Amino acid sequence: MQTFRLVLIHLLVYGALAVTSIPLSWFAVLLVLLLIWISIWDFLVFEIPDLAALLLAFSGAMTLYGSSELVLIDRILGGILWPLLFWAVAELYLKTRGVHGLGFGDVKLMAGIGLWCGAYGTIYVVLAAALAGLGVLSILAVVRSTSIAEIGQSKVAFGPFLCLSAWSVWLLGGST
Repeated sequence: MQTFRLVLIHLLVYGALAVTSIPLSWFAVLLVLLLIWISIWDFLVFEIPDLAALLLAFSGAMTLYGSSELVLIDRILGGILWPLLFWAVAELYLKTRGVHGLGFGDVKLMAGIGLWCGAYGTIYVVLAAALAGLGVLSILAVVRSTSIAEIGQSKVAFGPFLCLSAWSVWLLGGST
C-alpha cells in the first residue's frame, strides 16, 4: 500500500510540473519514468538501482545525437564532473566522520542527471535538492519536536530530492 501511495504521489507531483511544459516528447516520458523509479526505490530501500542509473545515463547520452557542440560539451562535462564531485564529497565525508553520508548510488545518479541537464543545469539541480532536503529535515525537526542536530543524524534518501530537482530543471530548460 505504501508503494502505491508513493507512486501516486510521484505521478501527481511530476505530472503537475510537466503540465507547464506541454507538449512533452518521448524523451521526457522516458526521463520522468526513470526518475520516478529511482526516487521511489531510493525512498523505500535507500539504494539507487544500477539498471535505472545506467538507463538514465544511456538515455541522457542518446539525447545528445545531433546536438550543437556547446550542448554536447556541457552535457558530457556534466556527466563526468558531477559524479566525480559527488564521489569526492562522499569520500571526504567518510574520512572525516567515519561513516557513509552519501552513497555511491547518488554518484551514479549524478552521471545520468549531468548528461540530461548539463554541467550548468546540474548546479541548479544540486542546489534545489539540497535546499529541499534541508527544508524537509527542518520540518521534521519541528513536527517531531527534536533538534536539527538529532534530525541530521537520521538516514535520509537524497535521490528523491535529486530526481525531482532534475525533472524541474530539465523541464525549465536547465540544459544549455
